Amino acid sequence: MTAPTLTKEAIHEAVKEQYGALARTYPAGSEKAEACCGPTCCGDAAPKSAPTGDYTAQELASVPKGAFLGAGSGAPVGHAGLKPGEVVIDLGSGAGMDTFLAANAVGASGRVHGFDLTPDMLNRARANAAAGAYTNVSFEQADIERLPIGDAQADAAISNCVINLAPDKAAVYREIYRALRPGGRFSVADIVMRGPAEALRAFREGVHKGNWCGCVSGALSQEEYLRAIGDAGFRDVRIVAERRAESQPGGELHAVAVTITGRKPA
Repeated sequence: MTAPTLTKEAIHEAVKEQYGALARTYPAGSEKAEACCGPTCCGDAAPKSAPTGDYTAQELASVPKGAFLGAGSGAPVGHAGLKPGEVVIDLGSGAGMDTFLAANAVGASGRVHGFDLTPDMLNRARANAAAGAYTNVSFEQADIERLPIGDAQADAAISNCVINLAPDKAAVYREIYRALRPGGRFSVADIVMRGPAEALRAFREGVHKGNWCGCVSGALSQEEYLRAIGDAGFRDVRIVAERRAESQPGGELHAVAVTITGRKPA
């Protein structure tokens, strides 16, 4: 479940470069991104309007301006079943879109911890939290393969189009499992590949630092992805939503944006 050709350090450098640029492109407090970062999940190299179809107009209006950057592959909070007072972890929190939606759901008695690798994203998220007067969120720099949170501390975990960027997806799911309380659950939007194994192997031979943040480059096959979740110990794992990913590898392979839920046994 590791990156096919790149070192972890090279992958982290690429993520910080690409997503740092996205965070700096639009001033904090802007209504929304009017163009996607070139090689992210949300689109290709040409500027385009940021897709909002994963979120309702009410959801977009309920978070601070500038929290939505259009770089997701779903709406995981909508499938997380969050309740007031719960503790949530958001892996790859970005500018805070899903963090703030989760914070609205858990209320003042709950807490949402956002973890992100990119300093510029963290700066933007913290500015958004201050602008929205959110007191039940925090944002911390972290490698999502090693979360800075104790065992069994969270009721739910969310993530949106980020785990595919991690060098070791299986390690990420082991960390989610560790951080969740017994009976805790996750809701993750991500990219998986469908197609012949031979085509996927050939595709991976062309992966390099410059195209890693296209999200399809580091994506696992659907079978590999679900196996990593099951091997971590999760049960009741389901694909609850899917759509065509906006970036595609071409040929016999197809990239699919899926939202997956599961739970840690009680």
